[in-house]
Amino acid sequence: MHDVILSVSYESLGKILEQLQESPEIKASPELAERIRNAILFHRQISTDWQGLLKEHRELKKNVSDLTREPGERVCGQGLQNQFSKYEEMRDQGANPQGIYLAATEDGYDGVGAIRILRWVFDLSLQEAQEIILQAQSDQQRRAA
Repeated sequence: MHDVILSVSYESLGKILEQLQESPEIKASPELAERIRNAILFHRQISTDWQGLLKEHRELKKNVSDLTREPGERVCGQGLQNQFSKYEEMRDQGANPQGIYLAATEDGYDGVGAIRILRWVFDLSLQEAQEIILQAQSDQQRRAA
């Protein structure tokens, strides 16, 4: 959960930096423009590194699960893994939880299905998934207005 909140917050920081870059005050000052440009480049590098670390973390969790499982032991929810692989790939390519939610609804999943996807793909609690859905719906309404 903490990694999702950090990821969403960090993504918001990137958007703020890009908005700052477009402001007249920044454009008027070459020194400030250079600092913002450097901050954006640094942000992108850290974001790439963060995504790589998240992927490694997920792989390590899977490896630990595989190593600690008894021979022949079945894994609960294994069918979900195949069912939600599209969304896991999206996550691995950098999609945020809100984007995954929107993709799931476009694919025809209802609210409960979208919650299941978010919980599976991002290892969220029910409340965390609901908060992400509310945020995504709010963002979508703002864009439509």
